[in-house]
Amino acid sequence: MKVAVITGAARGIGRAIALRLAKDGISVAVSDILTEQVKETAEIVRKNGGKALPLAIDVRDEEQIKSMFERVVDEFGGVDILVNNAGIVHRSHIVDTTSDDFDFVIGVNLKGAFLCIKHAAPIMRRRGGGVIVNISSLHAFATLPNLAVYASSKAGLVGLTKAAALDLGDWNIRVVAICPAAVDTPMLRDKPTEEENIAAANRWKKASPIGLLLQPEDVANLVAWLVSDEARGLTGVAVVLDAGVSADLQVRKIPV
Repeated sequence: MKVAVITGAARGIGRAIALRLAKDGISVAVSDILTEQVKETAEIVRKNGGKALPLAIDVRDEEQIKSMFERVVDEFGGVDILVNNAGIVHRSHIVDTTSDDFDFVIGVNLKGAFLCIKHAAPIMRRRGGGVIVNISSLHAFATLPNLAVYASSKAGLVGLTKAAALDLGDWNIRVVAICPAAVDTPMLRDKPTEEENIAAANRWKKASPIGLLLQPEDVANLVAWLVSDEARGLTGVAVVLDAGVSADLQVRKIPV
């Protein structure tokens, strides 16, 4: 049985990925700094007949990362799949963004992925190879005002994906990034009022030529395909999943 480690799995995209991979018979180690919610993710997986291990992890801390993978090896015997999904957003004008803001966002979104890759890859090598999926963002390529640090971290993930694919190819490890547009998660619906949340969701629907606001399951289904042998030719690339948003040059006129 294959084993997947999924960071940021307490809710939203990470939880959907855990449920989708478990549905395919993959044992999932789900980690997050949100301890109680990641336990809920594991419990849902188990109720659906899957195998899950919840882990409370701050991905900025290398010692915690090392301990996480040691625990996964002890519990499941190895690691075949890594999904670097842990991420946070920070909204502020670039001149109002502090050094601490920058370090925190980069620490979670980029450094955390780097540390997980660093410690997962040797374990995958012992299993004969594996697949790493980094959840980046459309903001890696085209962004909006007040998202300088977030966009930088997600662009960095694309660069990390390409470099890791080159370094790890000899170990039969594929590395791919997914770059979604807005996804209907708590991170999107973080406005002060429900009315503002609904308006934000509707703006993204309007930005899509097919009128679609992506759901967590849309990302999870793509992950499931990318980690399968059907996607064996994909490595070192960023797959854009945006419901057509980036095809429209006028999308900048739609504030979010």
